[in-house]
Amino acid sequence: MTDYHQELAEIMANNKNIFNSTGEVGKAFLNVHDAAIEEGVLDSKTKALEALGIAIAIRCEGCIIQHVKGAIKLGATRDEIVETINIAIMMGGGPSTVYGGKALACADQFLDE
Repeated sequence: MTDYHQELAEIMANNKNIFNSTGEVGKAFLNVHDAAIEEGVLDSKTKALEALGIAIAIRCEGCIIQHVKGAIKLGATRDEIVETINIAIMMGGGPSTVYGGKALACADQFLDE
């Protein structure tokens, strides 16, 4: 079984390294992220769940881990994550069932904290 806490720690260390190394490009990406996720017509939790659904559909495991953690931090429930996975499956087909399963296993670990 994957230890998603360990995976997240590795991703965060890699992110720190890349963003410290890429100068203005890294800062610009982080600014885009912050601007996109901030409250607007849609609340931040909804936006985090959207990002999770996209991460599942495009099969980015690191993105899935980060967006599961972010969505939970913003108050997402397991049921909301499952519904997000359902939409990702609709949009991404069979591969999204594999990555959706990873997202759910990740959520179950983080929700058990």
